Amino acid sequence: MPYLVVVHATFDNKADADHIHNQALTVATNASVVNIGQVQERTSHGFVAEEQEDGSLDVDRSWHIDLFGIVREGEEPSMSDAPQWIQPTGAQDAYPALNVRGEETQVTHNGTRWRNIHGNANTWEPGVFGWEEVDETPIPPEE
Repeated sequence: MPYLVVVHATFDNKADADHIHNQALTVATNASVVNIGQVQERTSHGFVAEEQEDGSLDVDRSWHIDLFGIVREGEEPSMSDAPQWIQPTGAQDAYPALNVRGEETQVTHNGTRWRNIHGNANTWEPGVFGWEEVDETPIPPEE
């Protein structure tokens, strides 16, 4: 059974808000939380925002777990089946063989769709090594 933690806290100073944000980011980076939920569901995210006088929120910084189970800083992109490739900085954000849905990892890069053929921990740029171009040409029906 999955567990859900939702925290809404208001702080008088940004340093305290940043501290809690960083703790949540660290836990997300090190915990096994990526397979919680159903297909298309956002599994984990966090942000620090400044509450405006009208009650709206001005987001200062954010993080999310993407389709590949990688913690990324910034706004959540769509859960497209082939999101834009991002250069990994190390093993912690390298591309896995399968995404969180159990499908082969695919990305887009320089206008082309690629599939990971290097297995887990692929840090290579598509077109250099470890990726195979996906042929998206429609196959005509057999007669």
